[in-house]
Amino acid sequence: MAPTAHLNPKPMHTAAVRIPWHRTPIDRAVLAELNRRRDLRPLVDNLAQLGFLAATAALALHAFHHWSWPLVVLTLFLHTTFAGHYGSAGHHELSHKTVFRTRWLNEFFYAIACLLNWKNGVHMRHSHGAHHRYTTHHEHELEVVLPGDPLRWKNLLWVLTLNIPGLYGLVKQQIRWAFRRDWDKMFTAEWERRIFPPGDAHGIRSLRRFARFTLLVHAALLVLFIASGNWYLVVLVQLAPFANQWYRVLTHSPQHIGMRPDVADWRQNTRTYIGDPISAFFYWNLQYHVEHHMYAAVPYYNLPKLREAIGWDLPIASRGLPDTWKELVATVRRQRRDASYFFTPPLPAGATPYVDPDLRATA
Repeated sequence: MAPTAHLNPKPMHTAAVRIPWHRTPIDRAVLAELNRRRDLRPLVDNLAQLGFLAATAALALHAFHHWSWPLVVLTLFLHTTFAGHYGSAGHHELSHKTVFRTRWLNEFFYAIACLLNWKNGVHMRHSHGAHHRYTTHHEHELEVVLPGDPLRWKNLLWVLTLNIPGLYGLVKQQIRWAFRRDWDKMFTAEWERRIFPPGDAHGIRSLRRFARFTLLVHAALLVLFIASGNWYLVVLVQLAPFANQWYRVLTHSPQHIGMRPDVADWRQNTRTYIGDPISAFFYWNLQYHVEHHMYAAVPYYNLPKLREAIGWDLPIASRGLPDTWKELVATVRRQRRDASYFFTPPLPAGATPYVDPDLRATA
């Protein structure tokens, strides 16, 4: 049984720092309606995404046993193209606890999303909560560090094949969290140490339990798949989220790359783009990323309506992945030549001017 009780640790201990964020005003009644959670819509979406993954995995398994190698490669390519999205975008959105009205449904699907990508649900909620409070402020968060560069050949190599460093790092991390007792050995990275200080006994205990649960489930699956003679399921279930990640990189990378860090304005450090319906479905509408940061309690299925409500004050969004990546690539290339350059999208007429980058956080 998924340890859902341990997905909700006490708030992390952090310095009493307040970022004076610019937040576009919205009518309270409209916001209350947008914040309203449902059960049927997200249940259909979650089952559809998991069902799609099961179908592509079944097709790939059938091809492996009965079809020629070109079709084996083609079906594996299809499956791995989408395999990481649920465990990434879904894992992200479910971590906010805003998807379902019924709490246990949210925690149930959150545990599945975490397991599929070898992610620790407790770590995610500690880390991502800080990311939202201190978005891209170098002194206060390390989940996203700008500038980023997804175009380097080493990154592209792992994206287009099997991300061995990513998989190895996650498994090693889970083992360390599961079995190390000493705080100095359990937490070796700076960000881990900051979001799990020694005094957070409840959070550390919850992290350890979820890490053990993750390792136990994957060990059981590994034994089951091999013992049943279906070792190819190891590839389709346990390795697939780390293989052929090009589509996930295309949809996810625009979130913050190329934008300005250390500024109290999500419109400057976060990017929204208007995506196609297929990408929007698998990406859980997170292409509306400025909107998501401004009002994180709004469920993913209401983000398009949130855009309509506050779009008058938001940057003009690029339309489609090709235009978005044209903009992103040009920005990254320029940043390689000029480290002081950041992309600043134009604002519509009548929008509130951008916040002064020199406006600092307050204690």
